Amino acid sequence: MKFKLIFFSLFLCISLFGQRAVEADALFNSKQYTKARGIYETLLKQKPNDAKYNFRYAQCCYELKDAEQAILHFEITGSKFPQRDMYLGELYFTTYRFDKSVIAYQNYLATLKPDDSKIQELQNKITKSEKAARLLTKVEDIAIVDSVLVDKTDFLRFYKTSSELGTINQSLLKLNARRIVDKITYTTQRKDRVYYSDSIHGQIDLFTSYKLFDTWSTPVSVSKVINTSANENYPFLLLDGITLYFASDNENSIGGYDIFVTRYTPSSDSFLAPENVGFPFNSLANDYMMVIDEQRKLGWFATDRNQSAGKVMIYTFVSNESKIIVRSEDKDYVRSVALLKSYRKSSKTTMENAQTTKSDVQEANKQIEFIVNDSIVYAHLSQFKCSDAMKLWSEKEKIANDLKLSKAKLDALRLRYDSAQTPEERSAIAPGIGELESKNIELELLLNKKIMELRNAENAFLKK
Repeated sequence: MKFKLIFFSLFLCISLFGQRAVEADALFNSKQYTKARGIYETLLKQKPNDAKYNFRYAQCCYELKDAEQAILHFEITGSKFPQRDMYLGELYFTTYRFDKSVIAYQNYLATLKPDDSKIQELQNKITKSEKAARLLTKVEDIAIVDSVLVDKTDFLRFYKTSSELGTINQSLLKLNARRIVDKITYTTQRKDRVYYSDSIHGQIDLFTSYKLFDTWSTPVSVSKVINTSANENYPFLLLDGITLYFASDNENSIGGYDIFVTRYTPSSDSFLAPENVGFPFNSLANDYMMVIDEQRKLGWFATDRNQSAGKVMIYTFVSNESKIIVRSEDKDYVRSVALLKSYRKSSKTTMENAQTTKSDVQEANKQIEFIVNDSIVYAHLSQFKCSDAMKLWSEKEKIANDLKLSKAKLDALRLRYDSAQTPEERSAIAPGIGELESKNIELELLLNKKIMELRNAENAFLKK
């Protein structure tokens, strides 16, 4: 009799256990993931290594956006359910475990038939994971000054930039009934050139135009290496006149808009291939509108990572003169920095004091190549002995920059002349070309004169 009671109790437990499993499966299939997870959790307490219950529990965690618990239980599941590698590939990617993401996607890919429609998508995900893994080895160490959550519709109002950087204007561009995008126009400090975003056939690209006396040159695409089949937006040009920041959702983006940087090379009259600026500036969400003030050693960028629709976070940071890479064997720490969960903090007061005390030293250590005489060539501004050298150097640099801009205008005007359709159009453009040619000759003479003044002043001091 006792044996029968034990057997009956055991049978009843097994039966109830099975009923609970059926109930959990039914809740899961009806997308009631919270209730289903609760039951699977109870079942796992009795069978902690059961592959099916771990897999189902992990699926519930995945649907409920509990990534860490999902990863833990998918890993316990083992290889019984090949689909778990598809889940792990995505979860590893979203938690910045990119190396593991590559392996998981490859494992899942190996289980598919050669004609499976998911193969190309998986190969794209593997490629993106590999790119992200490379970027994670070069996470930049930055100091955050401030962060503020704002409405995206007027986010630029919170960029506390100097007028010396030029102006950035934001307007809204309606592409269709459901899609409205930012149209950004950046105008240089001299107000003689604009970079702006606009739409062609529903795609956003970057364009530029020069001021030509009382008119503007015909807008042209910034560059074929910048404008792609994807969207390019949010342009900003450094004061050096050659370094361009912008955002794109092209194939080299980790997710949504990423921030890219490129540089103009006068010798080839083209831009270099854009580079992804990497973590922590970019994320799996939209990151854009990088602005750098090299004089004040400040930078700004916007991101909608971890934000509700219509909101963006504006970060103000101390811009590094050269990139400082996070060096640590602790992978969790590196991921935390890349995610902007960990970062150095800098107060505005401390930062401003640092600028005041270091700016002269940084300028003096700026690398140059200036021939003083037949036997002396300076590699740094700090090598000048004449007290007026810094002033004369600044004057020379200003003339050189004016000449560079004037030459760019002349090139644009000549391009308009060559593409003109009628003799009347050419006749209207020709006087402007002549004026710019004369201006460039004057600037070249002025530049040579200023270089001679600088050289004579330094040599006179050295002879004392």
